[in-house]
Amino acid sequence: MTETEAQNKKKFKIALNSLFAALFIVTIKFIATYISGSIAVLSELFHSSIDLLACTATLISVKYSAKPPDKGHHYGHEKIESLSALFQVLILILMCIYLIYESIDRIINPYHPNINIWIFLVIILCIGIDYSRARALMKIARETNSQALEADSLHFSSDILSSVFVLISMVFTYYKIPPLYKDVPLADPIAAIIVSVIIFITTLRLTKRAFNLLMDKAPEELYEKIKNIISENKRIEGIKSLRVRVSGRKIFIDSQILIGRTKMFAEAHDIVNDIENTIKSIYPDSDIVIHTEPIPSKDETLIDKIRLIVNKEGYKCHDLFTYKINDKYYTDIHIEMDSRTDLNIAHNKITLLEEKIKKELKEIEYVQIHIDPSAQMIHETEDITSESKSMIEKIENILELNYKDIYYHDIRIFNTPMGLRLSFNLEFDEDTEFDKAHNTIKEIESKLRNEFKNNVPPLTNIIIHPEPKGHK
Repeated sequence: MTETEAQNKKKFKIALNSLFAALFIVTIKFIATYISGSIAVLSELFHSSIDLLACTATLISVKYSAKPPDKGHHYGHEKIESLSALFQVLILILMCIYLIYESIDRIINPYHPNINIWIFLVIILCIGIDYSRARALMKIARETNSQALEADSLHFSSDILSSVFVLISMVFTYYKIPPLYKDVPLADPIAAIIVSVIIFITTLRLTKRAFNLLMDKAPEELYEKIKNIISENKRIEGIKSLRVRVSGRKIFIDSQILIGRTKMFAEAHDIVNDIENTIKSIYPDSDIVIHTEPIPSKDETLIDKIRLIVNKEGYKCHDLFTYKINDKYYTDIHIEMDSRTDLNIAHNKITLLEEKIKKELKEIEYVQIHIDPSAQMIHETEDITSESKSMIEKIENILELNYKDIYYHDIRIFNTPMGLRLSFNLEFDEDTEFDKAHNTIKEIESKLRNEFKNNVPPLTNIIIHPEPKGHK
């Protein structure tokens, strides 16, 4: 059984117990009203009768709200509890109006209630039952965030308060105080009026909350907490929009967050997951939809902007180099293109790309694009390391003569349709700065290209992999 199913079962059980309790209270209050003829006791009977109807409505709404989302109700059925709460409030208000009317009529038209010890015992017993049910209902209502159960608890709580006033009025009526009006004690109808006012006041808070939930009013405190959770993620640029609504115990969150456009899709997805997991760790019953919107970030460089334009136009680039001369920027780019593309078509495409870059980035004066075969193509390649001893010896001589403190290994040579490809590893001291290692690699590449500039087939690629000394 899932946690949701367990909560729904708990809600239904407590609602059913409350229905039985309300039925018992109505029965004994009916007997007490018949015997006493008291308008105050009648108000209690009427109050409890309404509670019986309310408990029935609660039981139905709790059962219905437990249904999972379906084709016609994508967000579930929890709002039936808010409707149930408003229905109960309406009944309470109608009851108050009736009781006030009846009480005024009893003052105008005198009557003589019959109060005895049995009537007192009935009211005291009902107070005990109401207290027990109110506490049990409120506990489960808070655990499950159920408005229907909270409304039910409110009914039983108002019963307690009204029963206390009725009990006091019965004492005054029994001893015929305060002064009589037409030989009839006023305590009985006055108590009924006070009970009506109490019931009316206690319904206001529930009415406001139920109405707000039906109107999807965003809970201010909850809204601010969720907004803070999202804002605390340092990898986003901001929040464009946030909408929060509550339906029963479910919280629905819909947000648009701003993310730097240079971030990869996978990283953006991880950011959304982090935010969703953080919210769910605090609000497990939340349903979250987060949309990401890419924007230029404050950390975005000119090279980032160029690369974004190239990618947006459907190309891949590498060896992107930008330099500055007298406040103007110049850019060299290697663009990958299918090697089977006609030269004239390729040139036209590249010309359009150059114009696009200069149009969107006004600070760039000149764009030079070099076309390379697409890196996605897989070329037939032959490993000729074992057949290239003379070439390897020349490589080793250059390394050992000029770089005695650097250890090299795994020299490999491949023959590709474009020429030879050379790769090997270099080990640097662990405290070597990256710039120093990079400059050394560029220097070695230059020496090797100079050494094999007349080689046939030509040496077209050199890949030198740097790693810490002793790395395995």
